Amino acid sequence: MKMGKKGQMNIGAIIGSVIGLVFLVVVGFVSVALLLDADLLTADSAFDNATDNLVANLTAGVDLVSGKIVTIFTIAVAVLILGLIVFLAARARQVQSVQGGQSL
Repeated sequence: MKMGKKGQMNIGAIIGSVIGLVFLVVVGFVSVALLLDADLLTADSAFDNATDNLVANLTAGVDLVSGKIVTIFTIAVAVLILGLIVFLAARARQVQSVQGGQSL
């Protein structure tokens, strides 16, 4: 795709970036879940109470964020659908002006 026009976007790069970001978020959640299950932060001392609090806070934070992922994806899908509609409308006008057809 030739990028010679002003305001032209490389859609492939944008889609690749979004997919990469989603992949990194999923990998992050899986990593946190695996580390919590490995019991790496346990000890038989006064430090044990602090690590239990740390694990509880981390778990609560992950639960809070993961509960909002559905909302974030819903908003992202709505934005993508609206963008697709705008893109198709602009493309229809462009094709119409090239062909010299009548308005819709």
